[in-house]
Amino acid sequence: MTQQELPKLTQKQQTFVLHYTINGGNASEAYRKAYDCENMQDNSITVEASKLLKNPNVTLWLNQANVNKQEVFKEELKYSVVDCFEELAEVQKRAKKDKGNYSQEIKAIELKGKLAGHFVDRHNVTGGGLADVLDQLK
Repeated sequence: MTQQELPKLTQKQQTFVLHYTINGGNASEAYRKAYDCENMQDNSITVEASKLLKNPNVTLWLNQANVNKQEVFKEELKYSVVDCFEELAEVQKRAKKDKGNYSQEIKAIELKGKLAGHFVDRHNVTGGGLADVLDQLK
């Protein structure tokens, strides 16, 4: 289904869909962004957000947003280890040639690689038990 084929939403419903999509699916928080909840209790907000999620028009938009998001992730994850090494090798060649500082470009490549799962930060955690941690917090 294309965006042109999707049913019309009210401005508040559009805002709800947007915030629901970008906040990881927190319906109550999305509802708070879209509607005036100043005089509402949390339980009422939860109920109204749940009703909105059951609205067929809203559901269609949320489903389409999910499809779009999956397609974007799929494209981004095509970034392979080979791509990463090729980009780093190119930066290395340029840095050797003109003795420039390419740290920002290298950092961008590193972050792309991390997002694609090619770099893993490892941290060794040592220490005592829970009592030691609690003593340190005092």
